[in-house]
Amino acid sequence: MIKFKYIVTVLLLFLLFPLTVQANDGAVPYSVQSVLPDNQVDSNASYFDIEMAQGQEQELEVIVNNSSDEDITVEVSNNPGLTNSNGLIVYDGLDEDEELHESMAHPFSEMSSLESPTVDVAAGEQESVFLTVQAPDEAFDGVILGGLYFSLEPAESEATEGVTIQNRYSYALAVQITEEGNDNLVEPNIEILRVEPGIINHRTGLQTEFVNPRPMIVGLEIEGSVYGAGEEEPLYTRTEESFTVAPNTKFKYPIMYDNERLEPGDYIFRATASRGDESWEFEEEFEISEEKADEANEEAVELVEEEDNTLLMYLVIGLGVLVAVLLIVVIYLLRKRKK
Repeated sequence: MIKFKYIVTVLLLFLLFPLTVQANDGAVPYSVQSVLPDNQVDSNASYFDIEMAQGQEQELEVIVNNSSDEDITVEVSNNPGLTNSNGLIVYDGLDEDEELHESMAHPFSEMSSLESPTVDVAAGEQESVFLTVQAPDEAFDGVILGGLYFSLEPAESEATEGVTIQNRYSYALAVQITEEGNDNLVEPNIEILRVEPGIINHRTGLQTEFVNPRPMIVGLEIEGSVYGAGEEEPLYTRTEESFTVAPNTKFKYPIMYDNERLEPGDYIFRATASRGDESWEFEEEFEISEEKADEANEEAVELVEEEDNTLLMYLVIGLGVLVAVLLIVVIYLLRKRKK
């Protein structure tokens, strides 16, 4: 239990640091601070780590400090904890084409509500953001993980050599909820959902997707490789020694193809995910059709083009013909001289 708490604390404290594109003076114009309630489990944490009884309703407060000399408006959203492809837990919400996994019985965005989606803070002042959390009426094991995502987008943009840079200052503040008095042990599990060759961020690769269907944060070591059918040596490999997965969430684990072309054929994806003495093995066959390969290679950027060996081939053929002709001439001259 202590080890689990330590992993959670380190991870979520890391996420409290601002994710920013710095302005000219490098100053972040605002900050956020949680007001820890009486049912806070870890009093040394700066995020919310609370125990709640079944059906309990609770209001959480976060103070937004404006350290700038201008009035600001900060956008706020309440989102479930998700896992990005780099193995970090994030709280910035789902993409438009994403859905929560069915194992997430109590999405944080549905069991919590904000008093307002924005907060106006005068220059040099502070204001409070209030979040109401409603615990499930029934018993729940493990952890419900969500977070508050604060975002400030200044009105002015910075133009540099014809490129406009829009500064954006964001904070993520985690909210971890456990049921009061519930010590039921949750067993970890990792499942594979799909493998799909194609384009990932405008580059060739294999997109793989897994899920952690249990209400617990899982720290993993993952190694995934792509093999040609019947081959022993991998074509492409990705290894991550520290990959943290949020409770009841899907996560992507892309295998990049080093900007090489997709080649039609049959392939196998093999992966191992481990957590201490526990491990999960995966093997999935997949095919890259000519149509899929052509489509992906056409769309990919910075693609390493195959070398054009046509000229070299003609030179080799020409050299071979020349050597053969010279050999015939030499043989003819030698026979004529002998006669």
